[in-house]
Amino acid sequence: MTTQQLQNRVAWISGAASGLGAATAIELARRGARVVCADLNFEGAQDICEKILDEGNEALASKCDTRSREENRRSITEAVENFGGLHIAYLNAGIGALKGVLDTSDEEWQRMIDINLTGVFRGLQCAANEMKEGGSIIATSSIAGIRGTANLSAYTASKHGVLGLVKSAAADLAIKNIRVNAVCPGVIDTPILGPVHQNSEQLEQLFSRLNPMKRVGQPEEVAKLVAFLASDEASFITGNAYNIDAGASQVLPFV
Repeated sequence: MTTQQLQNRVAWISGAASGLGAATAIELARRGARVVCADLNFEGAQDICEKILDEGNEALASKCDTRSREENRRSITEAVENFGGLHIAYLNAGIGALKGVLDTSDEEWQRMIDINLTGVFRGLQCAANEMKEGGSIIATSSIAGIRGTANLSAYTASKHGVLGLVKSAAADLAIKNIRVNAVCPGVIDTPILGPVHQNSEQLEQLFSRLNPMKRVGQPEEVAKLVAFLASDEASFITGNAYNIDAGASQVLPFV
């Protein structure tokens, strides 16, 4: 892969103010893409843009609540109007909540579905409609999108839904030369982990036995996978879900 493999591409990233979205925005910009950092946290998105600009690359911050079709459309239109098109969309905005199936309220369920699934659906539609020359759409699912997980009922349902959406969208959009794939991270050290985020000692205590590599992942590792799927090197790949979880979904780590 060349460092400029995404030159002349325009990328729109939701949830870009932190975590996977921020790391991916920086990675795609380093590979030559002009990046729009979309997030409800506009100040956070601006901070990521500043980092990209300081490295001599191009970026724009855009405030976006992905639950709203109109905000998805407006934010993606900003990308097209400022950078001349759209070639890559990383649908990443999401939330988590530790709640079992009997403890989840209707309101908590609906909020999770609205952000983690409906937001992806609306972003996908709006992005695909602007990809006049084809493109690549990548959505963030999770290891919880491929197996059941205790105390994550609504989150698990939403992430399973993302995978179903990605597979169907890949079938529908292939005729438009738009590829659609998903990434399924395991435990990654991002703000979604709450108070243990960036606390290496607590992270090791809590998660070291969950995969054979006995560590949590870093956002930059996921960003590199997204960058590959966004590039022409993945030109024959669509409708797939890529686990990036140190083997946690496939290998028993216990001996």
